[in-house]
This record gives sequence, C-alpha cells and structure tokens, in this order.
Amino acid sequence: MKELAKPLVRASPPKPPGPESKWRQIRKDKLLYLLLTPAVALVFIFSYLPMPGILVAFKDYDVFKGFWGSDWVGLRHIREVFELPMMTEAIGQTLLLSTLTLLVCFPAPILLALLLNELRMQLFKRFAQTLLYLPHFLSWISVIGIAYAFYSLYGPLNDIRLWLLGPDTERTMFLADKSFFIPNVLLLSLWKETGWSTIIFLAAIASVDPQLYEAAYMDGAGKFKQALHVTLPTILPTVMIMLIFQLGHLFQSNFELIYGLQNPYVDTEVISTIIFKQGIQQGAYALSTALGFIQGLIALLLTVGANAVSKKLTSSGIW
Repeated sequence: MKELAKPLVRASPPKPPGPESKWRQIRKDKLLYLLLTPAVALVFIFSYLPMPGILVAFKDYDVFKGFWGSDWVGLRHIREVFELPMMTEAIGQTLLLSTLTLLVCFPAPILLALLLNELRMQLFKRFAQTLLYLPHFLSWISVIGIAYAFYSLYGPLNDIRLWLLGPDTERTMFLADKSFFIPNVLLLSLWKETGWSTIIFLAAIASVDPQLYEAAYMDGAGKFKQALHVTLPTILPTVMIMLIFQLGHLFQSNFELIYGLQNPYVDTEVISTIIFKQGIQQGAYALSTALGFIQGLIALLLTVGANAVSKKLTSSGIW
C-alpha cells in the first residue's frame, strides 16, 4: 500500500524586525554609531540648525531689530532678485559653467577608474592613486595661488612657450584673458578633484563579479568590450546616483575658485559671487538670503526630478 503523500507546508514569510530586534542591532553596532555621531552632529549644526534663517528672505531684515523683530515683507525680496541688473548674466554664466563641468568633469573619474582598474603592478597602481589623490587635499585658495604662479607673465607656462616658439614670442597674461577664464576653471577643477572622485567608482568596480569577465573573455570580448558590456552596466546604479547629485548642483558653482580668479580684467559673475557681494560686502542680507533660497529650491527640484527620471529609466535612485 502506497503511503499517502504528505501535504506541502509552505514556509511563512519572514516577519519584519520589531523594535526590540532593532534596538538589539543598535546595541550590537554601538561603536559604529558612536563613530558616526560627530558627522551627524556637524550636519545637524551646519545644515539643519541654520534653516530658520531662511525667514530673513521674507523680512525687511534690520541688524538692530534682530531676527524676530524685523518687519515681514513677503515675496518682495524674491521679486527684487530678478530685477538685479547682473542677475540674467550671472544665471547664464552659472548654467554654462555647471553644464560644462557636468560634461567634462563628471565622466573623467569614471574613465580614470576604468584605467586604474586595469593596472596590474600594485606598487605602481598605489603610487599613481596617491599622486592623483594629493591635489584634493589642497585648499582652493592654494590651487588659485599655484595657478597665479604658473600662469604669471614670467611663470613656467610662458617660459615653456618661449622655449617652444622661440625667444621672440611675446609673453601672455593668461589670467587677464576673459576667453581663458572658463577653460581655466575646468582645468583646475579636473586637476584637483578627478583623482579623488575615482574612489567611489573604483569601489563599485571592485564589487563586479570576476566570473562575468571570464564569461565575456570566453565569448571573445577584449578589454574595451569587457569595460563597455560588463563594467559600465554593473556600476550604472553608482553612476546614476552620482549624476543625480551632480544635477542637483546645476544652479551652483565653485564660489572659491571663481571669486579667486576674478581680477580687474576678468569680472565674470555667477550666482554665488553675487550672493557674497550683495550679502557680505553691501550688507543686503535679506536680498542675498532670498537669492540663496531660490537657488536651494531649484536644486531640490532638480534633484527630485533627476531621481524620478533615473528611477523610471534605470531603476536606480537615491531613494
């Protein structure tokens, strides 16, 4: 007599962790949370604590009346922002610089990470990475000082030009050339930050399954096709997240670099330099706060929009 088949018992789905298990996990990783505490405190102090200051954009701020004593004026300062004579040019310059930075500086660390990943001599690879990371630790004012020395009338660049083109070549004041300003900003940004930005992409590349490369090699794919069809698709979520953050800064620019490179011959203005000159130099705190508020609001909308598009097209996003 055949035995009756036992009915299959389906395993119940795992229950979501309750409050007790969450606290148990926090207690287990308490040292990691303790290590994270200073970073959380800094973000809270410098990013969240000053947020009530946005109200200055809607007040006729007076330093003698104080933050709460100043009169409420509504959207008057926001309207005044768009009436500033230099605002249209500053918005255009900011968008131009941000777009060029996105097109030039964003792909650079990805390409550099792909090249570094192919290095097999570990000693040379570490040396190259160290050399590429070092400029990141310089302050922007130090980079500007190096640029002034390098581009000066009797600096290394002019000496190289004379050596290549002959002693009769006229020396050039590069920093006084308005057409050289934007290429110079891109060059200095590339030199300072490209190496450091490769860290994230190198970490993403390190997580690629080696069996995928072996399968691609068996199918006849060379190094270029392996990078194109294996590495890039695998690290696409990381690339999209970094792109979303970059798009959020589309209406922002590197204030320290741009302000430091301005001189009597080159007076290119962007939104951040106008905020500084209106708020700090001329004391128009309410107007500069309104300008900063508009800039932050646009950044938020761009980030949310870019995240929504990324989620729809690649199923990758920051939330």
